[in-house]
Amino acid sequence: MSLNLENLARRIGQKWIIQNLNLNVDPGECLALLGPSGCGKSSTLRLIAGLDKPTRGSIYLLGKDITNISPLKRRVGMVFQSYALYPHLDVYNNLALGLKIRGISIKDQKHRLDNVLGLLKLDLLSNYMPSQLSGGQRQRVALARALLRDPDLYLLDEPMSNLDAQLREDLRPELRNLILGNKQPVVYVTHDQQEAMAMANRIALLKEGRLEQIGTPKELYLRPRTTFVAGFIGRPQINFIKREPGIIVGIRPEDVKFSIDGLPSKIIHKEWHGSNQLLLLDSKFGKIRMITKANMDIPSDINLTWSKSKEHLFREDSKEAIIKD
Repeated sequence: MSLNLENLARRIGQKWIIQNLNLNVDPGECLALLGPSGCGKSSTLRLIAGLDKPTRGSIYLLGKDITNISPLKRRVGMVFQSYALYPHLDVYNNLALGLKIRGISIKDQKHRLDNVLGLLKLDLLSNYMPSQLSGGQRQRVALARALLRDPDLYLLDEPMSNLDAQLREDLRPELRNLILGNKQPVVYVTHDQQEAMAMANRIALLKEGRLEQIGTPKELYLRPRTTFVAGFIGRPQINFIKREPGIIVGIRPEDVKFSIDGLPSKIIHKEWHGSNQLLLLDSKFGKIRMITKANMDIPSDINLTWSKSKEHLFREDSKEAIIKD
């Protein structure tokens, strides 16, 4: 493996920000750190980068213990939410500076710069100063700078958070092909589950500084180990229904169907999403979400059902999954 975190933990005062985190990222793999605000995603990235010191635990990169090594010596390409561009240099020279320092030839500099400027749609902005750029444009420059460094490890902290929705959608496949086309491991921090599922080979879902579950996007979606994972992964959010004795049933909105003699329910809200519509219904079990085709004319009072095979079962006391036979 290229990156290995062993029992990594960080405490600020009496609060543990990261708790006994064990992770590995293989060469050419993108691991997304996903979770709500305050779960420890960016704090973990800062520990890997060397910007903060762990309270305990170790960080290994290419088999070498880098826990106490200076950030400048860690050979990582970082993109954080702060852009840190040189205000007196235009876009082209902000990007070229690192290549010049590393002694890259003029010809090779131009080739690399032209490629990354085109990829990130910055070619028409190469003569602009940072003060002339929007937040999204500055973030693209910071991303381009990390891609040019040719590091041993990429650390990306919400690299597309300031981009508009269309540009994020356009950039995702190209960025994924670019970062996964190399041998370096990638740690990708995001709060956006859609982005994590689109970009990452595996997702590490964090909750209050702890690793809740790690696996492929498909594994987290189809086999969540806790109600937290089931509720965080998937949009619209999964339905939870309490059942005797002490069992919580999770059923995803896309698995809820109409039935003549099913659960009586009443539509209380509709959202049109283009090719489908989201229904919010009231039932004796509480509110239930359901996805249907957009062109269906649905009465306000309907009956619902779902297949037992689509149910996710959890223990009410521990919120942990019940493994089906």
